[in-house]
Amino acid sequence: MPATIPIQNLYYLLCYSWNRLAESEIVNVSGIDSTQQVDLFGMVLLRGTRHLIRRGLERGYQLHSETIPGIRGSINVSTTARRALLGQGLAHCEFDELTINTPANQIIRSTIRHLLKVKELDKIIHKQLSVLDKELEGIDVPRLSKRLFRTVQLHSNARFYRFVLSICEVITDSLLINQETGDLQFRDFLRDERAMARVFEEFLFNFYRTERPDLSIRKERISWSAEADDPSHLAYLPSMETDISIRSAKTTLIMDAKYYQSTLTDYYGGQRVHSSNLYQLFAYLKNLEQRGGNDAASEGMLLYPVVDQQLRLDYSIHGHRVRVCTVDLSQDWKAIKHELLGLLDSSQGSVSFGASH
Repeated sequence: MPATIPIQNLYYLLCYSWNRLAESEIVNVSGIDSTQQVDLFGMVLLRGTRHLIRRGLERGYQLHSETIPGIRGSINVSTTARRALLGQGLAHCEFDELTINTPANQIIRSTIRHLLKVKELDKIIHKQLSVLDKELEGIDVPRLSKRLFRTVQLHSNARFYRFVLSICEVITDSLLINQETGDLQFRDFLRDERAMARVFEEFLFNFYRTERPDLSIRKERISWSAEADDPSHLAYLPSMETDISIRSAKTTLIMDAKYYQSTLTDYYGGQRVHSSNLYQLFAYLKNLEQRGGNDAASEGMLLYPVVDQQLRLDYSIHGHRVRVCTVDLSQDWKAIKHELLGLLDSSQGSVSFGASH
């Protein structure tokens, strides 16, 4: 398993991966003493929701039906006639009503309710979330599901709402029911290798786009340098898409982000680079050659989080520089930033991305 990642660093990883760095500065977690992930997410949800309340909770129109004096909106003719309401000066009407009971607010309140059932949650945070839950009176508490998250439609400038909902989704995915007691438990997010692999990849992608705006950084599809007597056969080749393609005026670097419990594999008593990772990266580099220019001699890098040792392996394979590197996510955040930026500088060879100006 990668070296223990402090919860503050996990927070930065997530914020970069969601491309929500500005929002993370609004909800500062540097003062959290706890080392428990559930406390981190509980505090971020607490402070994030407080910020939304101060700005004003989202409101939306919801169809409402009610028997009222006079007329509002449209009359439900059948219900009004069946109940003989007109003789009483009444009508059953349907009309849109502006309300805070929107899907986004429902997700937030429902997530708070779920967190309150986690026994490991810090008592002070629990108390503050309980108070917050009461302040959200009038908002429904539906069952949390992927489908519910997909129903949310926010306007383009609701970036902070998206940030809070991302926190809610992580919390929802991390909650487990204790089959014996019925209590909710918070699963260690860092042990979810598949989820953390996505976070690590998106973190690196957005980190370099943010910190090195002078470079071209994107994900891209690479076509196979392949021919077939029957062109329709080419459609069966698997697609190739890079995690991160980084280009300067002189250099092309293909970076593949990997998150494993073990950086290297054991092979007859020795340690080796994951063969599938190396084959995949080399396929990218070889098939980029057909584009010419800098891509003809593109470089490759496999980047892992540190597990039990730091790696800086450097090879030349069929004319392509290939590096296998690690980054220590357990160190101070400024040191992580310095280490990642340093990986773009070539300590050997004739090309370098150099420092941004």
